[in-house]
Amino acid sequence: MARSGSSRFILTSVLGILATIGLLWFVTHASGDASFFYNEEGLVIVGGGVICVALLAFRGDEIRAALSAIAAVFRGTGGLEREVADLLDVSKLLYGKQIAAADERVRKVGSPFLKLGLQMVVDGASLDDLMHVMNWRIQKQAEAEQAQSRFFRVLASFAPAFGLLGTLAGMVGMLKQLGGGDIGLIGSSMAIAMLATLYGLILANLVFKPLAIKLEQRTTEHVAQLNILLEGVVLAHLNRSPSVIQETLATYLMDVHEEAGRGR
Repeated sequence: MARSGSSRFILTSVLGILATIGLLWFVTHASGDASFFYNEEGLVIVGGGVICVALLAFRGDEIRAALSAIAAVFRGTGGLEREVADLLDVSKLLYGKQIAAADERVRKVGSPFLKLGLQMVVDGASLDDLMHVMNWRIQKQAEAEQAQSRFFRVLASFAPAFGLLGTLAGMVGMLKQLGGGDIGLIGSSMAIAMLATLYGLILANLVFKPLAIKLEQRTTEHVAQLNILLEGVVLAHLNRSPSVIQETLATYLMDVHEEAGRGR
């Protein structure tokens, strides 16, 4: 079911891109000539303005992280099959009081989050310390991913403003040319004025905002998965039987997938 949810996440992203391309094709060809909608000056004003905002408002590592997160839109969150299998293997050893074997098995766990939690269980950390450290890790992970979506939210808020800047620049140019009566120059200035606004709206509403929303959805699912793993680690700490842990996690996973399916 996890793979099905991830597939739906990817499918909606691909369909959204295709629908956006179709919409833009229709808009640009409705007038009969797509070249009417191309204007270098407008693109430079809006695109350059957005780049300036990104450089002024964010650090280099934040920009790199946000740009690299775009690929996550086409990956989904994936499933927890491997992590649950690792958790059950360790819990079986702990339930059988095979501490040394459990410690050796923990070193083979792939998920850093799960590995930390299970290592704390093997080392005999208290439940309070375990919950404190693991919840702190979840919070930091959520904050890091929220920073990526916030990056695109910020750009979405500024893109229309730079479209308006292009509109004002075009209007100034047009007013300067009214006295000369050069229709060509007046038309060129009007194109900058109108198309800059169009570019700003397209970037904000068809690029940046959808990216931010997709990343926010992914963060929500990722945090839910981490909380499920934390629940499994707590059950292992309480020395619950592997069968109880497996049934409990299966119930939680089913609930998460059902909520994700209703949300899409």
